[in-house]
Amino acid sequence: MTAAVMAFACAAPGAVFGQETEAPKPEANAGTCPGFELAEAIPPAPDRDSSPIIIMARELDAAKEGEGEASGNVEFFRADQHIATERLLFDTQNQLVTVPGPIRYEDQQVWLQGDEARYSLLEESGYFSGVRFGLTGSSAHGSAEWAELEGGQTSRMYVLDYTTCPGEDPDWQIQMKELELNHNEGTGSARGAKLEFKGIPILYAPWFSFPIDDRRKSGFLYPRLGHNNDTGIEIGAPWYWNIAPNHDATLTPRWFSNRGFMLTGNYRFLTRRTGGHVDFDYMPDDDETGEERYHYLFRHNARPWRHWSTELVLEQVSDDRFFQDYGNGLRNTSRQFVRSSATLLGVGRYWNFQFMADDFQVIDESIEPENEPYRRVPRIAFWADYPLGNSGLTFGLDSELVSFDRDVGVTGARLDLFPNIYWDRYNRWGFIKPRIGYRYTAYDLNYHDEPGNESPSRGAGIASLDAGLVFDRFTSDGGYQTLEPRLFYLYVPYEEQDDLPLFDTGEFTFGFSQLFNQNRFAGGDRLGDTNQLSLAVSTRKFDSNTGGASWSLDLGQIVYFDDRQVQIEEEPLDEEELSPFLAEFTWFFSPRISAMAGMQWSWDRNEFDVGTLGARYTGEYGQRVSFDYRYRTERVNQFDFRILWPIGERWTVLSRVKYSFDDDDLLEFQGGFEYESCCWAFRTVFRRYLKNRDGDYRDGFYVELNLKGLAGIGSGSRNIF
Repeated sequence: MTAAVMAFACAAPGAVFGQETEAPKPEANAGTCPGFELAEAIPPAPDRDSSPIIIMARELDAAKEGEGEASGNVEFFRADQHIATERLLFDTQNQLVTVPGPIRYEDQQVWLQGDEARYSLLEESGYFSGVRFGLTGSSAHGSAEWAELEGGQTSRMYVLDYTTCPGEDPDWQIQMKELELNHNEGTGSARGAKLEFKGIPILYAPWFSFPIDDRRKSGFLYPRLGHNNDTGIEIGAPWYWNIAPNHDATLTPRWFSNRGFMLTGNYRFLTRRTGGHVDFDYMPDDDETGEERYHYLFRHNARPWRHWSTELVLEQVSDDRFFQDYGNGLRNTSRQFVRSSATLLGVGRYWNFQFMADDFQVIDESIEPENEPYRRVPRIAFWADYPLGNSGLTFGLDSELVSFDRDVGVTGARLDLFPNIYWDRYNRWGFIKPRIGYRYTAYDLNYHDEPGNESPSRGAGIASLDAGLVFDRFTSDGGYQTLEPRLFYLYVPYEEQDDLPLFDTGEFTFGFSQLFNQNRFAGGDRLGDTNQLSLAVSTRKFDSNTGGASWSLDLGQIVYFDDRQVQIEEEPLDEEELSPFLAEFTWFFSPRISAMAGMQWSWDRNEFDVGTLGARYTGEYGQRVSFDYRYRTERVNQFDFRILWPIGERWTVLSRVKYSFDDDDLLEFQGGFEYESCCWAFRTVFRRYLKNRDGDYRDGFYVELNLKGLAGIGSGSRNIF
């Protein structure tokens, strides 16, 4: 270090220069819990070679040959390095520092306390004996008989223990023969390791690695432990592969006591223009069925050109019961089909274009072949809204060409066109939007040797008027309130459509959006005739302090002037003069508490068609509670209650209950608790959910032990929100 500057500060006995700096020490756990920390990724060490060395001491003896001794409150500084001791020997010629007695060392990566030390400034390497150590900016610490620093970026300890728990008697620790810390890569690797929890050995490993900062790294993740009444005991050992900053993968060998071995995997990638993931589950031989079982999902998104994007989704399962046997919740087990698709999407200033093809694998045994969804190979759609000069008018076009294919029933192609012209005028006081257009639909059908019209068509004019007003006022409490009445008139003449197929068409679920929709049917196979007027009003109150809404109320209804003749298949004529009356109310009691209620009231039947109730609470300390109730005549009558509630500083309880009153069945239940200390957490969850339409349940019990900064054991779950 020829360029280095050596500066010494010497004084008479009793003089003190600078403040004696203590190396960081783990705090004792005396009823309080310091927050767990995993250090941020540490930047490369500063340029120590060109940094001056400063030594402060009460006494200094410097020999002419470049060897010397400092004693009495000795402190050594170079860049980020700091040494504190009572006696220090230095060799400026060979760049060596020797400390024969107790020493404290600290840099931006580690801190050490030792009985003695020898350090080479030139090689940034040295040894320490009788060591206590820790990672700077982290809760991790331990002790070792021997420690080495190598090249400024690598630390090795021998015959040691390691933990992230505070105090002299940690809840968990690893006893190792050797530990290597690579600060460049942010990893630690241990040899001859024994893991103890509460003084009980629970794991031995001849070698393993773990992260020492917040950077991603390859290695094993939390093992999975669980049990349910279908697959038996489950044990999984996930291994994470950090391939590159924009690529990673996870492979999980899983063993089920009732089924055998399964390999589960996930691969993710992301580039400037592309992204996606691959998920798969593969079991070569199910012990119960004697068959090969698998599931895979591939999703790829890309933006190859400006204004254009693509998406490819491929999903398949080996059999209809895969999700029932290996699904992890009601959402999976209730799936009726899996969908694969390829999509090209273009978006311009005045236009949108979509080219898509999709296919379905039906996995619900109750769906008959004639009711299975059609493959769309392809679907081509084009939408445009183009201003007509300075006239204020806009030309609109909704168009679609689809080829429908299936193994049974009628197949063919459908062309659907809706050219229209509208005037859209918005002002502070409101808006008005008249529209007139013509919708034409034509088919090219194949009845597969059955009689039928192979080229049916339908055409009808559509006229509508959408208008609304906006009134506002300041309230006496300084708030702000709006009143927004709106009307929507729609006229569509009746056209005979009984000879048209039903490829993808069904009736929309009635709600507020249907008040202002130009067709009560989804899909292009039916155009609903109507002569109707929708009336709606909305009012909102805004808080003067936060600017957010205090409450909102929406009311609406449709008045029908004619009966609706067009229906799905053989349904009767709709002669009701009024639609159900709609009402939705939302109340924000505070930023943490809200409630909502909604209903649809039928005047003809004098009863509720739809009812909803809900409430939300988010506490200051992580408390979360929600309640939802839904009712729809002859279809849904159920509630969903969820809670996650910390109790004190350590305990959290969680639960979810989903129940159907119509079926008098429990749809799903989760219940469990979590205990979390400074450096570890334990979670346990019991789950019960309906796995099929036959009324069979799956019961499962899952546990997780998380050793912070190291790993976890188990597969407990608190994902209920």
